Amino acid sequence: MASVRTTVVFDVSGHGFGHLGQAAPVIQALRARCPHCRIVLRSAHPASLLRDFLGCEVVLAPPPPEATMVMHGPTSVDAAGSAEAHRRVCERWEEHVAREAARLAALKPTILVSDVSYLSLAAAKRLGIPAIALCSLNWADIYRAYCGTEAGASAVLETIEAAYAAADVFLQVEPHMPMDGLSNLRSIGPVARIGHHRRRDLEAAADIPRGRKIVLVSLGGIPGGDGLDLPQVPGVHWLAGAGVTGPAGTVTGAGALAMPFLDLLASSDAVITKVGYSTFVEAACNGTALVSAPRDDWPESPYLVAWAERNARFALTGSGLDAPEIRRALEDVLSAPPRPPVPATGVEEACRVIAKTADLL
Repeated sequence: MASVRTTVVFDVSGHGFGHLGQAAPVIQALRARCPHCRIVLRSAHPASLLRDFLGCEVVLAPPPPEATMVMHGPTSVDAAGSAEAHRRVCERWEEHVAREAARLAALKPTILVSDVSYLSLAAAKRLGIPAIALCSLNWADIYRAYCGTEAGASAVLETIEAAYAAADVFLQVEPHMPMDGLSNLRSIGPVARIGHHRRRDLEAAADIPRGRKIVLVSLGGIPGGDGLDLPQVPGVHWLAGAGVTGPAGTVTGAGALAMPFLDLLASSDAVITKVGYSTFVEAACNGTALVSAPRDDWPESPYLVAWAERNARFALTGSGLDAPEIRRALEDVLSAPPRPPVPATGVEEACRVIAKTADLL
């Protein structure tokens, strides 16, 4: 049984919302399973956002330095900036690992779970504590796709891959990339947060007439990029995120509604988004139809798209999110037969592995 001194540290990437969307339901399940253990969350996301995603009691602590991918906007990678970010971490690797091991040791952790910082995993192994990677991707594969031809790339990749390989296990959250270079892999089911269906509350709050289709527009957690101007679609009322506009009288700002994002998602007929783990999987697991623009350069895209095609009412636009493409794709998914919500089985699977590895059972 876990004691009050048992501490589980989660290091969660601040790159978009996908990593937090994967970690949050696992943290919630672990909190329910082990109410007396101490859970520490380290992430670059604002504390208010972390608490909004979690909805349970954890200790927040400053995150370790992290190299991910530098972005120009939600879907545009700065390859040169990304290469430099990883180079800065890897060229002084031993110094970084020693410093982060000392910071981690101060938390007196029983186990570290990383989604999916390789420096965190290396620091945990330096301390000799169990370390679990949890993610649908790893930064070695993403780095290789964008920066593999940069000077010094082979040394960077060797460092990153060695850190991932040293984890006790890498839990691949479905849908995930193959990660063929690693031998410590364990594939688990989808991980998603589940909202409450509050259709009548939503219609009342946004003054939406009965019978209208409600379509949520959410482009993820990375700022920047071009704005989106929604088309007039008969019978559709839009719930719009930041940077999204549309015809007067048919658009309600999602941020103005006193409802959690997950409840908006679960209460909508469809969601329009970019290719990314969090909204793709949360839509399918909440039974909400899904429309996305392609993101051909992102290495995770083929696996997310193939999974969505198998498991959700899903349509991919031919190019971007211009008005004709949105109308066509939205008509396709709204006219398709309903699909049952996909069970988020990976949450309990991940929780069991963490609890067993940390001897919390």
